[in-house]
Amino acid sequence: MPRVANERPRGILLLALFLGSGLLVYAYAACTVHARPVAQLMANGGTRRVSIEMRHWLDDGYFASYGLLVPTADRHVVYRWSSGAYKLSGFLAEKIGIALTGRYSWTLLALHNEFVALLISALLALLAYRLALRVGVGPRYAIALAIGAQMVQFTFPESLSLYWEMTSQAFWLLPALAFLLLEETPYRKPRLQALMVFAMTYIDFMFSLAFLIAYAATVLLLRDERPPLGRLIRMLFVPWVAAMALFGAQLLLAKYDPAVKLVGSRFLYRTGLDGDAMFYGNHLDIALGRDIIRAGRPGNPKFLFHWPVLFLAGVAAVVVTLAAYMRGRAPRITVITLGSWLGAYVLFAAVFSQLVALHPYLFDLVLAAPLILALFAIVPALLEMYTRNTGTIVLVICFCAAWLSFFQLRVFALCYPQ
Repeated sequence: MPRVANERPRGILLLALFLGSGLLVYAYAACTVHARPVAQLMANGGTRRVSIEMRHWLDDGYFASYGLLVPTADRHVVYRWSSGAYKLSGFLAEKIGIALTGRYSWTLLALHNEFVALLISALLALLAYRLALRVGVGPRYAIALAIGAQMVQFTFPESLSLYWEMTSQAFWLLPALAFLLLEETPYRKPRLQALMVFAMTYIDFMFSLAFLIAYAATVLLLRDERPPLGRLIRMLFVPWVAAMALFGAQLLLAKYDPAVKLVGSRFLYRTGLDGDAMFYGNHLDIALGRDIIRAGRPGNPKFLFHWPVLFLAGVAAVVVTLAAYMRGRAPRITVITLGSWLGAYVLFAAVFSQLVALHPYLFDLVLAAPLILALFAIVPALLEMYTRNTGTIVLVICFCAAWLSFFQLRVFALCYPQ
């Protein structure tokens, strides 16, 4: 019980520590790869689209489009595949900025987006710390591994590229990480987890459904403790239905408004079951067929969406974690975390293959995060146990994380030169 009583304040202090370490990298990026002139922000297609959406909300009011996104200059055209919740914090930041300065700020929104990336990295670090502790390393080593994982996560090119435009997939990581942190805690709170499910679903309902299916399958199929079905239904299904009801109400109001036209790709197109072979062939092209997508994106196509070493090393780390769990060396929570997260990506990419193949910049960040967690926190903690906590493995991993972080900063600079 004393450990449980001290867990919350310790968690708050650790989160503050990781926010502090993240701010150092945030400031470094702001002075280097993110030190962009306003003209470059205004010329970027993503930031221009966001500016159009924000100005509709700012000029007409948030409820004029029923809270949905208006992606074009035509204020009667409304996007139907998103609630727009992931852009609310940016909208509020601009409202405050306009109240203080009297004008819309491109730079403010860009820095806001990277602050969200900072929050994601801090929550990932806190989860990495807790999982490393569960494996058996001491707090000092767990903090070092967590900060290493945080640096790699924050400097991942698609995390840095949030500077241009926030995505629902990236913003989804905030409640998803909070859900997994609550799953890990000894004083697990199903009601708080249900709240995170509601937030996840309202931000990105399709990916959230894949995550909930993967989570339920993982906790029910793994050995040892299995949660009661009634609790799972209350924690997963009820908040998902509530969030979908809210989003559905927005869509219905827009659908029956004669002045509104709902737009967005069809289900068959997103799944690839329409048979269109213009941009991709099969599911393998999600990883191997990116040249067409690179050629059509702004930036240097030679370096865009290319991270094979981190991907292969991360997959190997996941396999090692699974093997360690089967041998009784890794705690169950590590497999629940990786199984839910990676399982969600696998399920989503299997169903919506064309969507993932055409938009790797949206989904690479979601895939990279659990691989980074396994590679820079879980497996090093497992290996450290074999050295009898000499700190050798932790030291090597910290140097590797530092090298990879600066390497990724260079890759981002090559992708989007100033």
